[in-house]
Amino acid sequence: MNIRQIEVFKAIMECGSITRAAENLNIAQPSVSKHLKLLEYGLDMKLFVRTGNKLLPTAEGQALFDQVERVYTGLGFLEKFATDLRNSQHGEVSLAAMPLMAQKWLPEHLADFMQHHRKVSFSLPVRSSSWIWSAVAARRVHVGIGLTPRDAVAGLKLIPLMKLPVVCLMPDNHPLAHHEVVSAGQMRKTQMVSLRNFDQERLNIEMVMDEVSPHGTRTIETLSSNVACELVRHGVGVGLVDALSAMNASDHGLTFRPFEPKLFMDVCIMVPIHWALPLIAQDLVEFLKDKASQTQKTIAEALCT
Repeated sequence: MNIRQIEVFKAIMECGSITRAAENLNIAQPSVSKHLKLLEYGLDMKLFVRTGNKLLPTAEGQALFDQVERVYTGLGFLEKFATDLRNSQHGEVSLAAMPLMAQKWLPEHLADFMQHHRKVSFSLPVRSSSWIWSAVAARRVHVGIGLTPRDAVAGLKLIPLMKLPVVCLMPDNHPLAHHEVVSAGQMRKTQMVSLRNFDQERLNIEMVMDEVSPHGTRTIETLSSNVACELVRHGVGVGLVDALSAMNASDHGLTFRPFEPKLFMDVCIMVPIHWALPLIAQDLVEFLKDKASQTQKTIAEALCT
């Protein structure tokens, strides 16, 4: 029994005659008869009985047809599944992100992506950048979003995503709010809230804080930009945070100013070098790059006003 014989058998069952089956398959009538005889010979049983000009299935023929129908139905589902895969409508994507990006920016934009890919399953661990570097390189996750490592990481391809300026976040009525740009020197007598990295690799912010923070002036360090913004909101001090977090927090009495010296937090997309990404993951990378480009423009406009 082979695929061609099954196709011929199915056509005869659906058409009711060898002649019509041959027309439907666009092959010669003798070829249809030959395939049917070979099928019956191979199965060692009759599948049809002739009544006038028609072929009627035997009980065995009808039972076989029921199974053939199931197979073809399954093939239809398989074809649909393959089409969905090709159009990025099926699959599973694991995307690891650092807290800064996972707090608001990523959920906001990822929700839109998910709406257009309802059959896709997502895994979204939130981890430190160093964890993400290792996980992507080891192929434990498809895509990562985190701080750009200063040194090359084996097995990792880095795709620039955003260059986030560091800004000074403060209450609207704070004296520093009168300045268009806040310098490190102007913050020497100000209680400060600053970011500290999860990882051993220090942020530029931390290095500047060591230089400008005199003894006796308290500096509060936190791992979370969201926590830093909330501390500023509750009057703990002036914050040095990334512009994205500051924009999200700049309401209800908070504002931000550019900071000098200019500092940036380089955020990148990470993918493995020696591992072909699923199509859906490739689409996600392009989607995030497009959204990041829009966000970068919005930040630039906010800092110019």
